[in-house]
Amino acid sequence: MRLKKQMKLLLFIVTAIAFSGCATAPNVVYVKEAEQVTTQALEPVMLESAELKNDITIKFLSYLPSADTVDDLMKIVHTELANTKRFTKVLINVSEGDTYVVQPRIDKIEGTLRDIPTDPTRKRFSVKAKVHLDVLFYNQKGQKELIKSFYDERSYDERISAKETMSGDMKEGYFRKTIDIAFRAAADQLGSGFNPSYEMGTISRLSGKVAYVQINTSKIRKMPKKQQVVEVIDDKNNVLATVAELTIEDGGLSGRIYEKSGASIKEGHKVRARVNALSD
Repeated sequence: MRLKKQMKLLLFIVTAIAFSGCATAPNVVYVKEAEQVTTQALEPVMLESAELKNDITIKFLSYLPSADTVDDLMKIVHTELANTKRFTKVLINVSEGDTYVVQPRIDKIEGTLRDIPTDPTRKRFSVKAKVHLDVLFYNQKGQKELIKSFYDERSYDERISAKETMSGDMKEGYFRKTIDIAFRAAADQLGSGFNPSYEMGTISRLSGKVAYVQINTSKIRKMPKKQQVVEVIDDKNNVLATVAELTIEDGGLSGRIYEKSGASIKEGHKVRARVNALSD
């Protein structure tokens, strides 16, 4: 009897741990009524190096003196963003009007050389670095808005001989290794954080081939015009028509209907508008 009680208690503890683990795992959240909607990749995102150049040539020049450091770090971020396969293109320092812009920044670099009490023949060189990637929205008027920032902080330790004198090149190599890893991690966060999603609405009125749609337009307004995709769908998320030549206002939009496969569009039909929601 006692053994059975112990087994029951053990089973309860294991079950509780399992449920606790599930509760703390990150959840994938979709826009209501759009669970079946997916996109393969987002439109181009632009990388801008001006702020990173200022960080390296002004704030951290003594840590990263190499002339090609900016280009090297931009290539790292460019490659990691492309590897997430969330963007159709990743452009560097090329403006295309309304677009999302990613600005790499360095917040902190520290290097400390210390004795190792338990090993007098060696010393420990410790590096700490913190970076972030700012995601901004630029419109054709030159206005910009910070959408979100993705941070990463890294530490790196290297043991060297107590008799060895650390050269500037050695230190720079350790600084670069730490910064490189931090930017790779931040870029991976950003790629995963860009969640192509949809805002849902309904057709409230039809006037000939013009549809008037009730929909939350706060995120739609921030989409580059060439990325504004508005579609009329059925209950299975099949596209019945597109709405183009958009006029966007607070709480709604209007545009010309272009039907597909001869579908009949009526008031009350569901509408979805693509938005690039940066997940929290």
